[in-house]
Amino acid sequence: MNNILGSSINMPCTLFETITLFDDFSADDMQYGDMEEQDFLSLGLSDISAKVDPYRLIKYHFPGPNSTYGAFSVPTSGTKISQSECIDILFAEMKDLAKMFSFFGQYKTLIRDLIDHFRYGNGNSFHSQELNLSFHERINKYDYNSPIRVIKECIENDISSTPTIGYRPLLLQKIKIELLSSRLNKFNDFKDNFNGLGISIHDISAQKISLLSFQKYAIGWSATIHFVAQDHFGLDVTDIKNKTYSKYRFFRIWFFLQRHKDFAFKPFFTNFNTIERIENYL
Repeated sequence: MNNILGSSINMPCTLFETITLFDDFSADDMQYGDMEEQDFLSLGLSDISAKVDPYRLIKYHFPGPNSTYGAFSVPTSGTKISQSECIDILFAEMKDLAKMFSFFGQYKTLIRDLIDHFRYGNGNSFHSQELNLSFHERINKYDYNSPIRVIKECIENDISSTPTIGYRPLLLQKIKIELLSSRLNKFNDFKDNFNGLGISIHDISAQKISLLSFQKYAIGWSATIHFVAQDHFGLDVTDIKNKTYSKYRFFRIWFFLQRHKDFAFKPFFTNFNTIERIENYL
């Protein structure tokens, strides 16, 4: 079982990597504690919570109308509270509001873990076997233009067209070119809006695909591929200006807790990966 890709190829070999970088601390959604009240008001964020006024540390006697879906209506009467009490209320409200995006399936509690990490993790990266499993499932979901299908098809076509050739140094280049037009796996199916994956990983910032091994046998072939991905659990100004986000209190609370100078909870990187084996035998 020789290295039929060519003697100069070292494993692992990168097949694809996004332009966006891993561990990009300079991204706007990774900033925290950089805004004052006036900055929020200029973005139209006077109404953050249905339970408290976090600007003045007042707990409302009654929650605001339409509190679940976040209409911009602020109750006026309330009781003065401490900042720590305000933080407790905001995080509890954030978890409660998350239920509208995560109410079925095996990953519905994932967002609660991420919210806890947002509060207590001090900006450290988040890892989860649940996330790895969900990524594995998404990688293997049938999609005509998915990376794993593109890779397998490139290998199959190359071997079937030149079955007797030993070294195949051009195969890697073919795979790299085809992957440029593939559709990267993300958690953006309709059901992800409600199963906890869309709210937990609302976009994948960076991805990398590497070939760990490739073997040609007399009766077939096998390859091992490593898929690595990273998301940012943080919100940027562009996010909160988007009405899809700003109309929900969940995101307004998140943005406030992250960006207000007196709260400044740190965003973090969410890392997940999966190793996949593809093969074909006679």
